[in-house]
Amino acid sequence: MQPPPIKPVGKIVLVLSGPKVHARVLHEAVRLSTLLDAKLYAVHMRSPKAGNPSMMMEPLPAYTEEDIRLHFSTRGYEELAKTVPVRIFDSTNFPKLLAKITEEADLLIMGHKQRNRILAFLNPQSVKLQITDVVSCPVMVVPKVDAGE
Repeated sequence: MQPPPIKPVGKIVLVLSGPKVHARVLHEAVRLSTLLDAKLYAVHMRSPKAGNPSMMMEPLPAYTEEDIRLHFSTRGYEELAKTVPVRIFDSTNFPKLLAKITEEADLLIMGHKQRNRILAFLNPQSVKLQITDVVSCPVMVVPKVDAGE
């Protein structure tokens, strides 16, 4: 039996969270898109209530395309910051939305941060695991090396 043909990686989707995007996530996405000569797309998903005040807590920030581009430029990718396609989606079901967004993607890249014990207890399956269960393309999760980086 012959292995399936190797398909080139043409489209990489990078999921960026809010202000705490780890530099290593960006570096890995740019590195792979360069090595594989693939088009890089930046995606940010936010709650539909982002930016709206709440009586219970501070409003979630409503990040803009400029905020996402700033992640690239402050890490030395000024030219890419100007040209990378950026899409911002509002959703309450991030895994389902990512499954739709990545239907045509060859690779999904996202960062990882350790959840605190309370959140882990309340929801034992992380959103990252939920995402890997529903997307059809390979997923690369980039961990933090250490808290001091």
